[in-house]
Amino acid sequence: MLNSAQGTAGLVIDGMRIYKLDIPLKDIFKIATMSLSTATNLLVELRTNQGLSGWGEASPYRSLVGETQLINIAAAKELKPLLLGRNPLAIHGLVEELDAYLPHNTTLKSAIDMALYDLAAKAAGMPLYAYLGGQPRPMETDLTIGIGDPEAAGPKARAIQAMGFRIIKVKLGLDFEGDLRRLRNIREAVGPETILRIDANQGWDRISAVRNLCAFEELDIEFCEQPCHGHDLDGMRHVMRKTSIPVMADEAVFSPAEALELIRQDAADYFNLKLSKAGGIRRSQQIANLAEAAHRPCMIGCMSESLLGITAAAHLACANSIIRFFDLDSCLEHAENPMVGGVQFEGGRMTLPDRPGIGVQPDPDFLRTLEEIP
Repeated sequence: MLNSAQGTAGLVIDGMRIYKLDIPLKDIFKIATMSLSTATNLLVELRTNQGLSGWGEASPYRSLVGETQLINIAAAKELKPLLLGRNPLAIHGLVEELDAYLPHNTTLKSAIDMALYDLAAKAAGMPLYAYLGGQPRPMETDLTIGIGDPEAAGPKARAIQAMGFRIIKVKLGLDFEGDLRRLRNIREAVGPETILRIDANQGWDRISAVRNLCAFEELDIEFCEQPCHGHDLDGMRHVMRKTSIPVMADEAVFSPAEALELIRQDAADYFNLKLSKAGGIRRSQQIANLAEAAHRPCMIGCMSESLLGITAAAHLACANSIIRFFDLDSCLEHAENPMVGGVQFEGGRMTLPDRPGIGVQPDPDFLRTLEEIP
């Protein structure tokens, strides 16, 4: 936070630091399109001439966003000259310039965007949710079960339930018979009160999606994320009309333009917002505004972010009432927590910090162990 004598006049970015952030997972996490044993993320720190700094995190999923840690590093080096010497509070203009320079690379740009908002909220002396015009509200996340042995799914679900989670998300999309057994075992293990939601990650075509979802209807599924390919909007609309399970767009909605097309074609009941897909908070807010105008409830989701990215996403949710569902569990799957501060979990219930900015930063001792990219 700036003192009153300094104010924000003359505030400029005079440094940008980039760090590899590799965090091992507790178990291999498998979805329909890839497997993950380590979160290969990237930290971005933007420093100012008045001693203020902001932190952001990129978490690339190569099969979903087309980026890797090495691609993020290269993009960060390209964008750094555009940021140095600039006013960090002029976020809208900076985001437009970054998008014009690199039209894609949303994951890396989400880290820069996050750091800019962290800086701006700190300069204002406000928690990020308040800076965005929001206020604290109840938030309850699911916990995810990846693709694996169907017979092990029931015990895993009971363990999640025992941890205090009332919502479980199940990854599907490779094998119908295995998926059905996994879901039946989970439902039998947790009973009728636990909410189940599923995610196919584009694993089906429109024909198999209809067959599979109709078979799953007996299991009381809250919704299905991305049952068929993200580009197949006709297929998504077809699936919506053939099953009672609502369809949520995930890989089909990266940008405000894609959200608008989904609305025009009435191709999804819900949207899944992720900072890493949209390019950060600014673009995610634009998608949320479109969704609100079209009465499309949203979920705030994640890739494999630490508490830094998860907390930033939770701040965004508190500033957008159209966000009704929460899938902010990735940091709970990490074998270690490299951050200080951030969201507090009590089972699935989440509480945001009230410190200025995002309210979380890398542990200084941990930061000293990271490789800084020159």
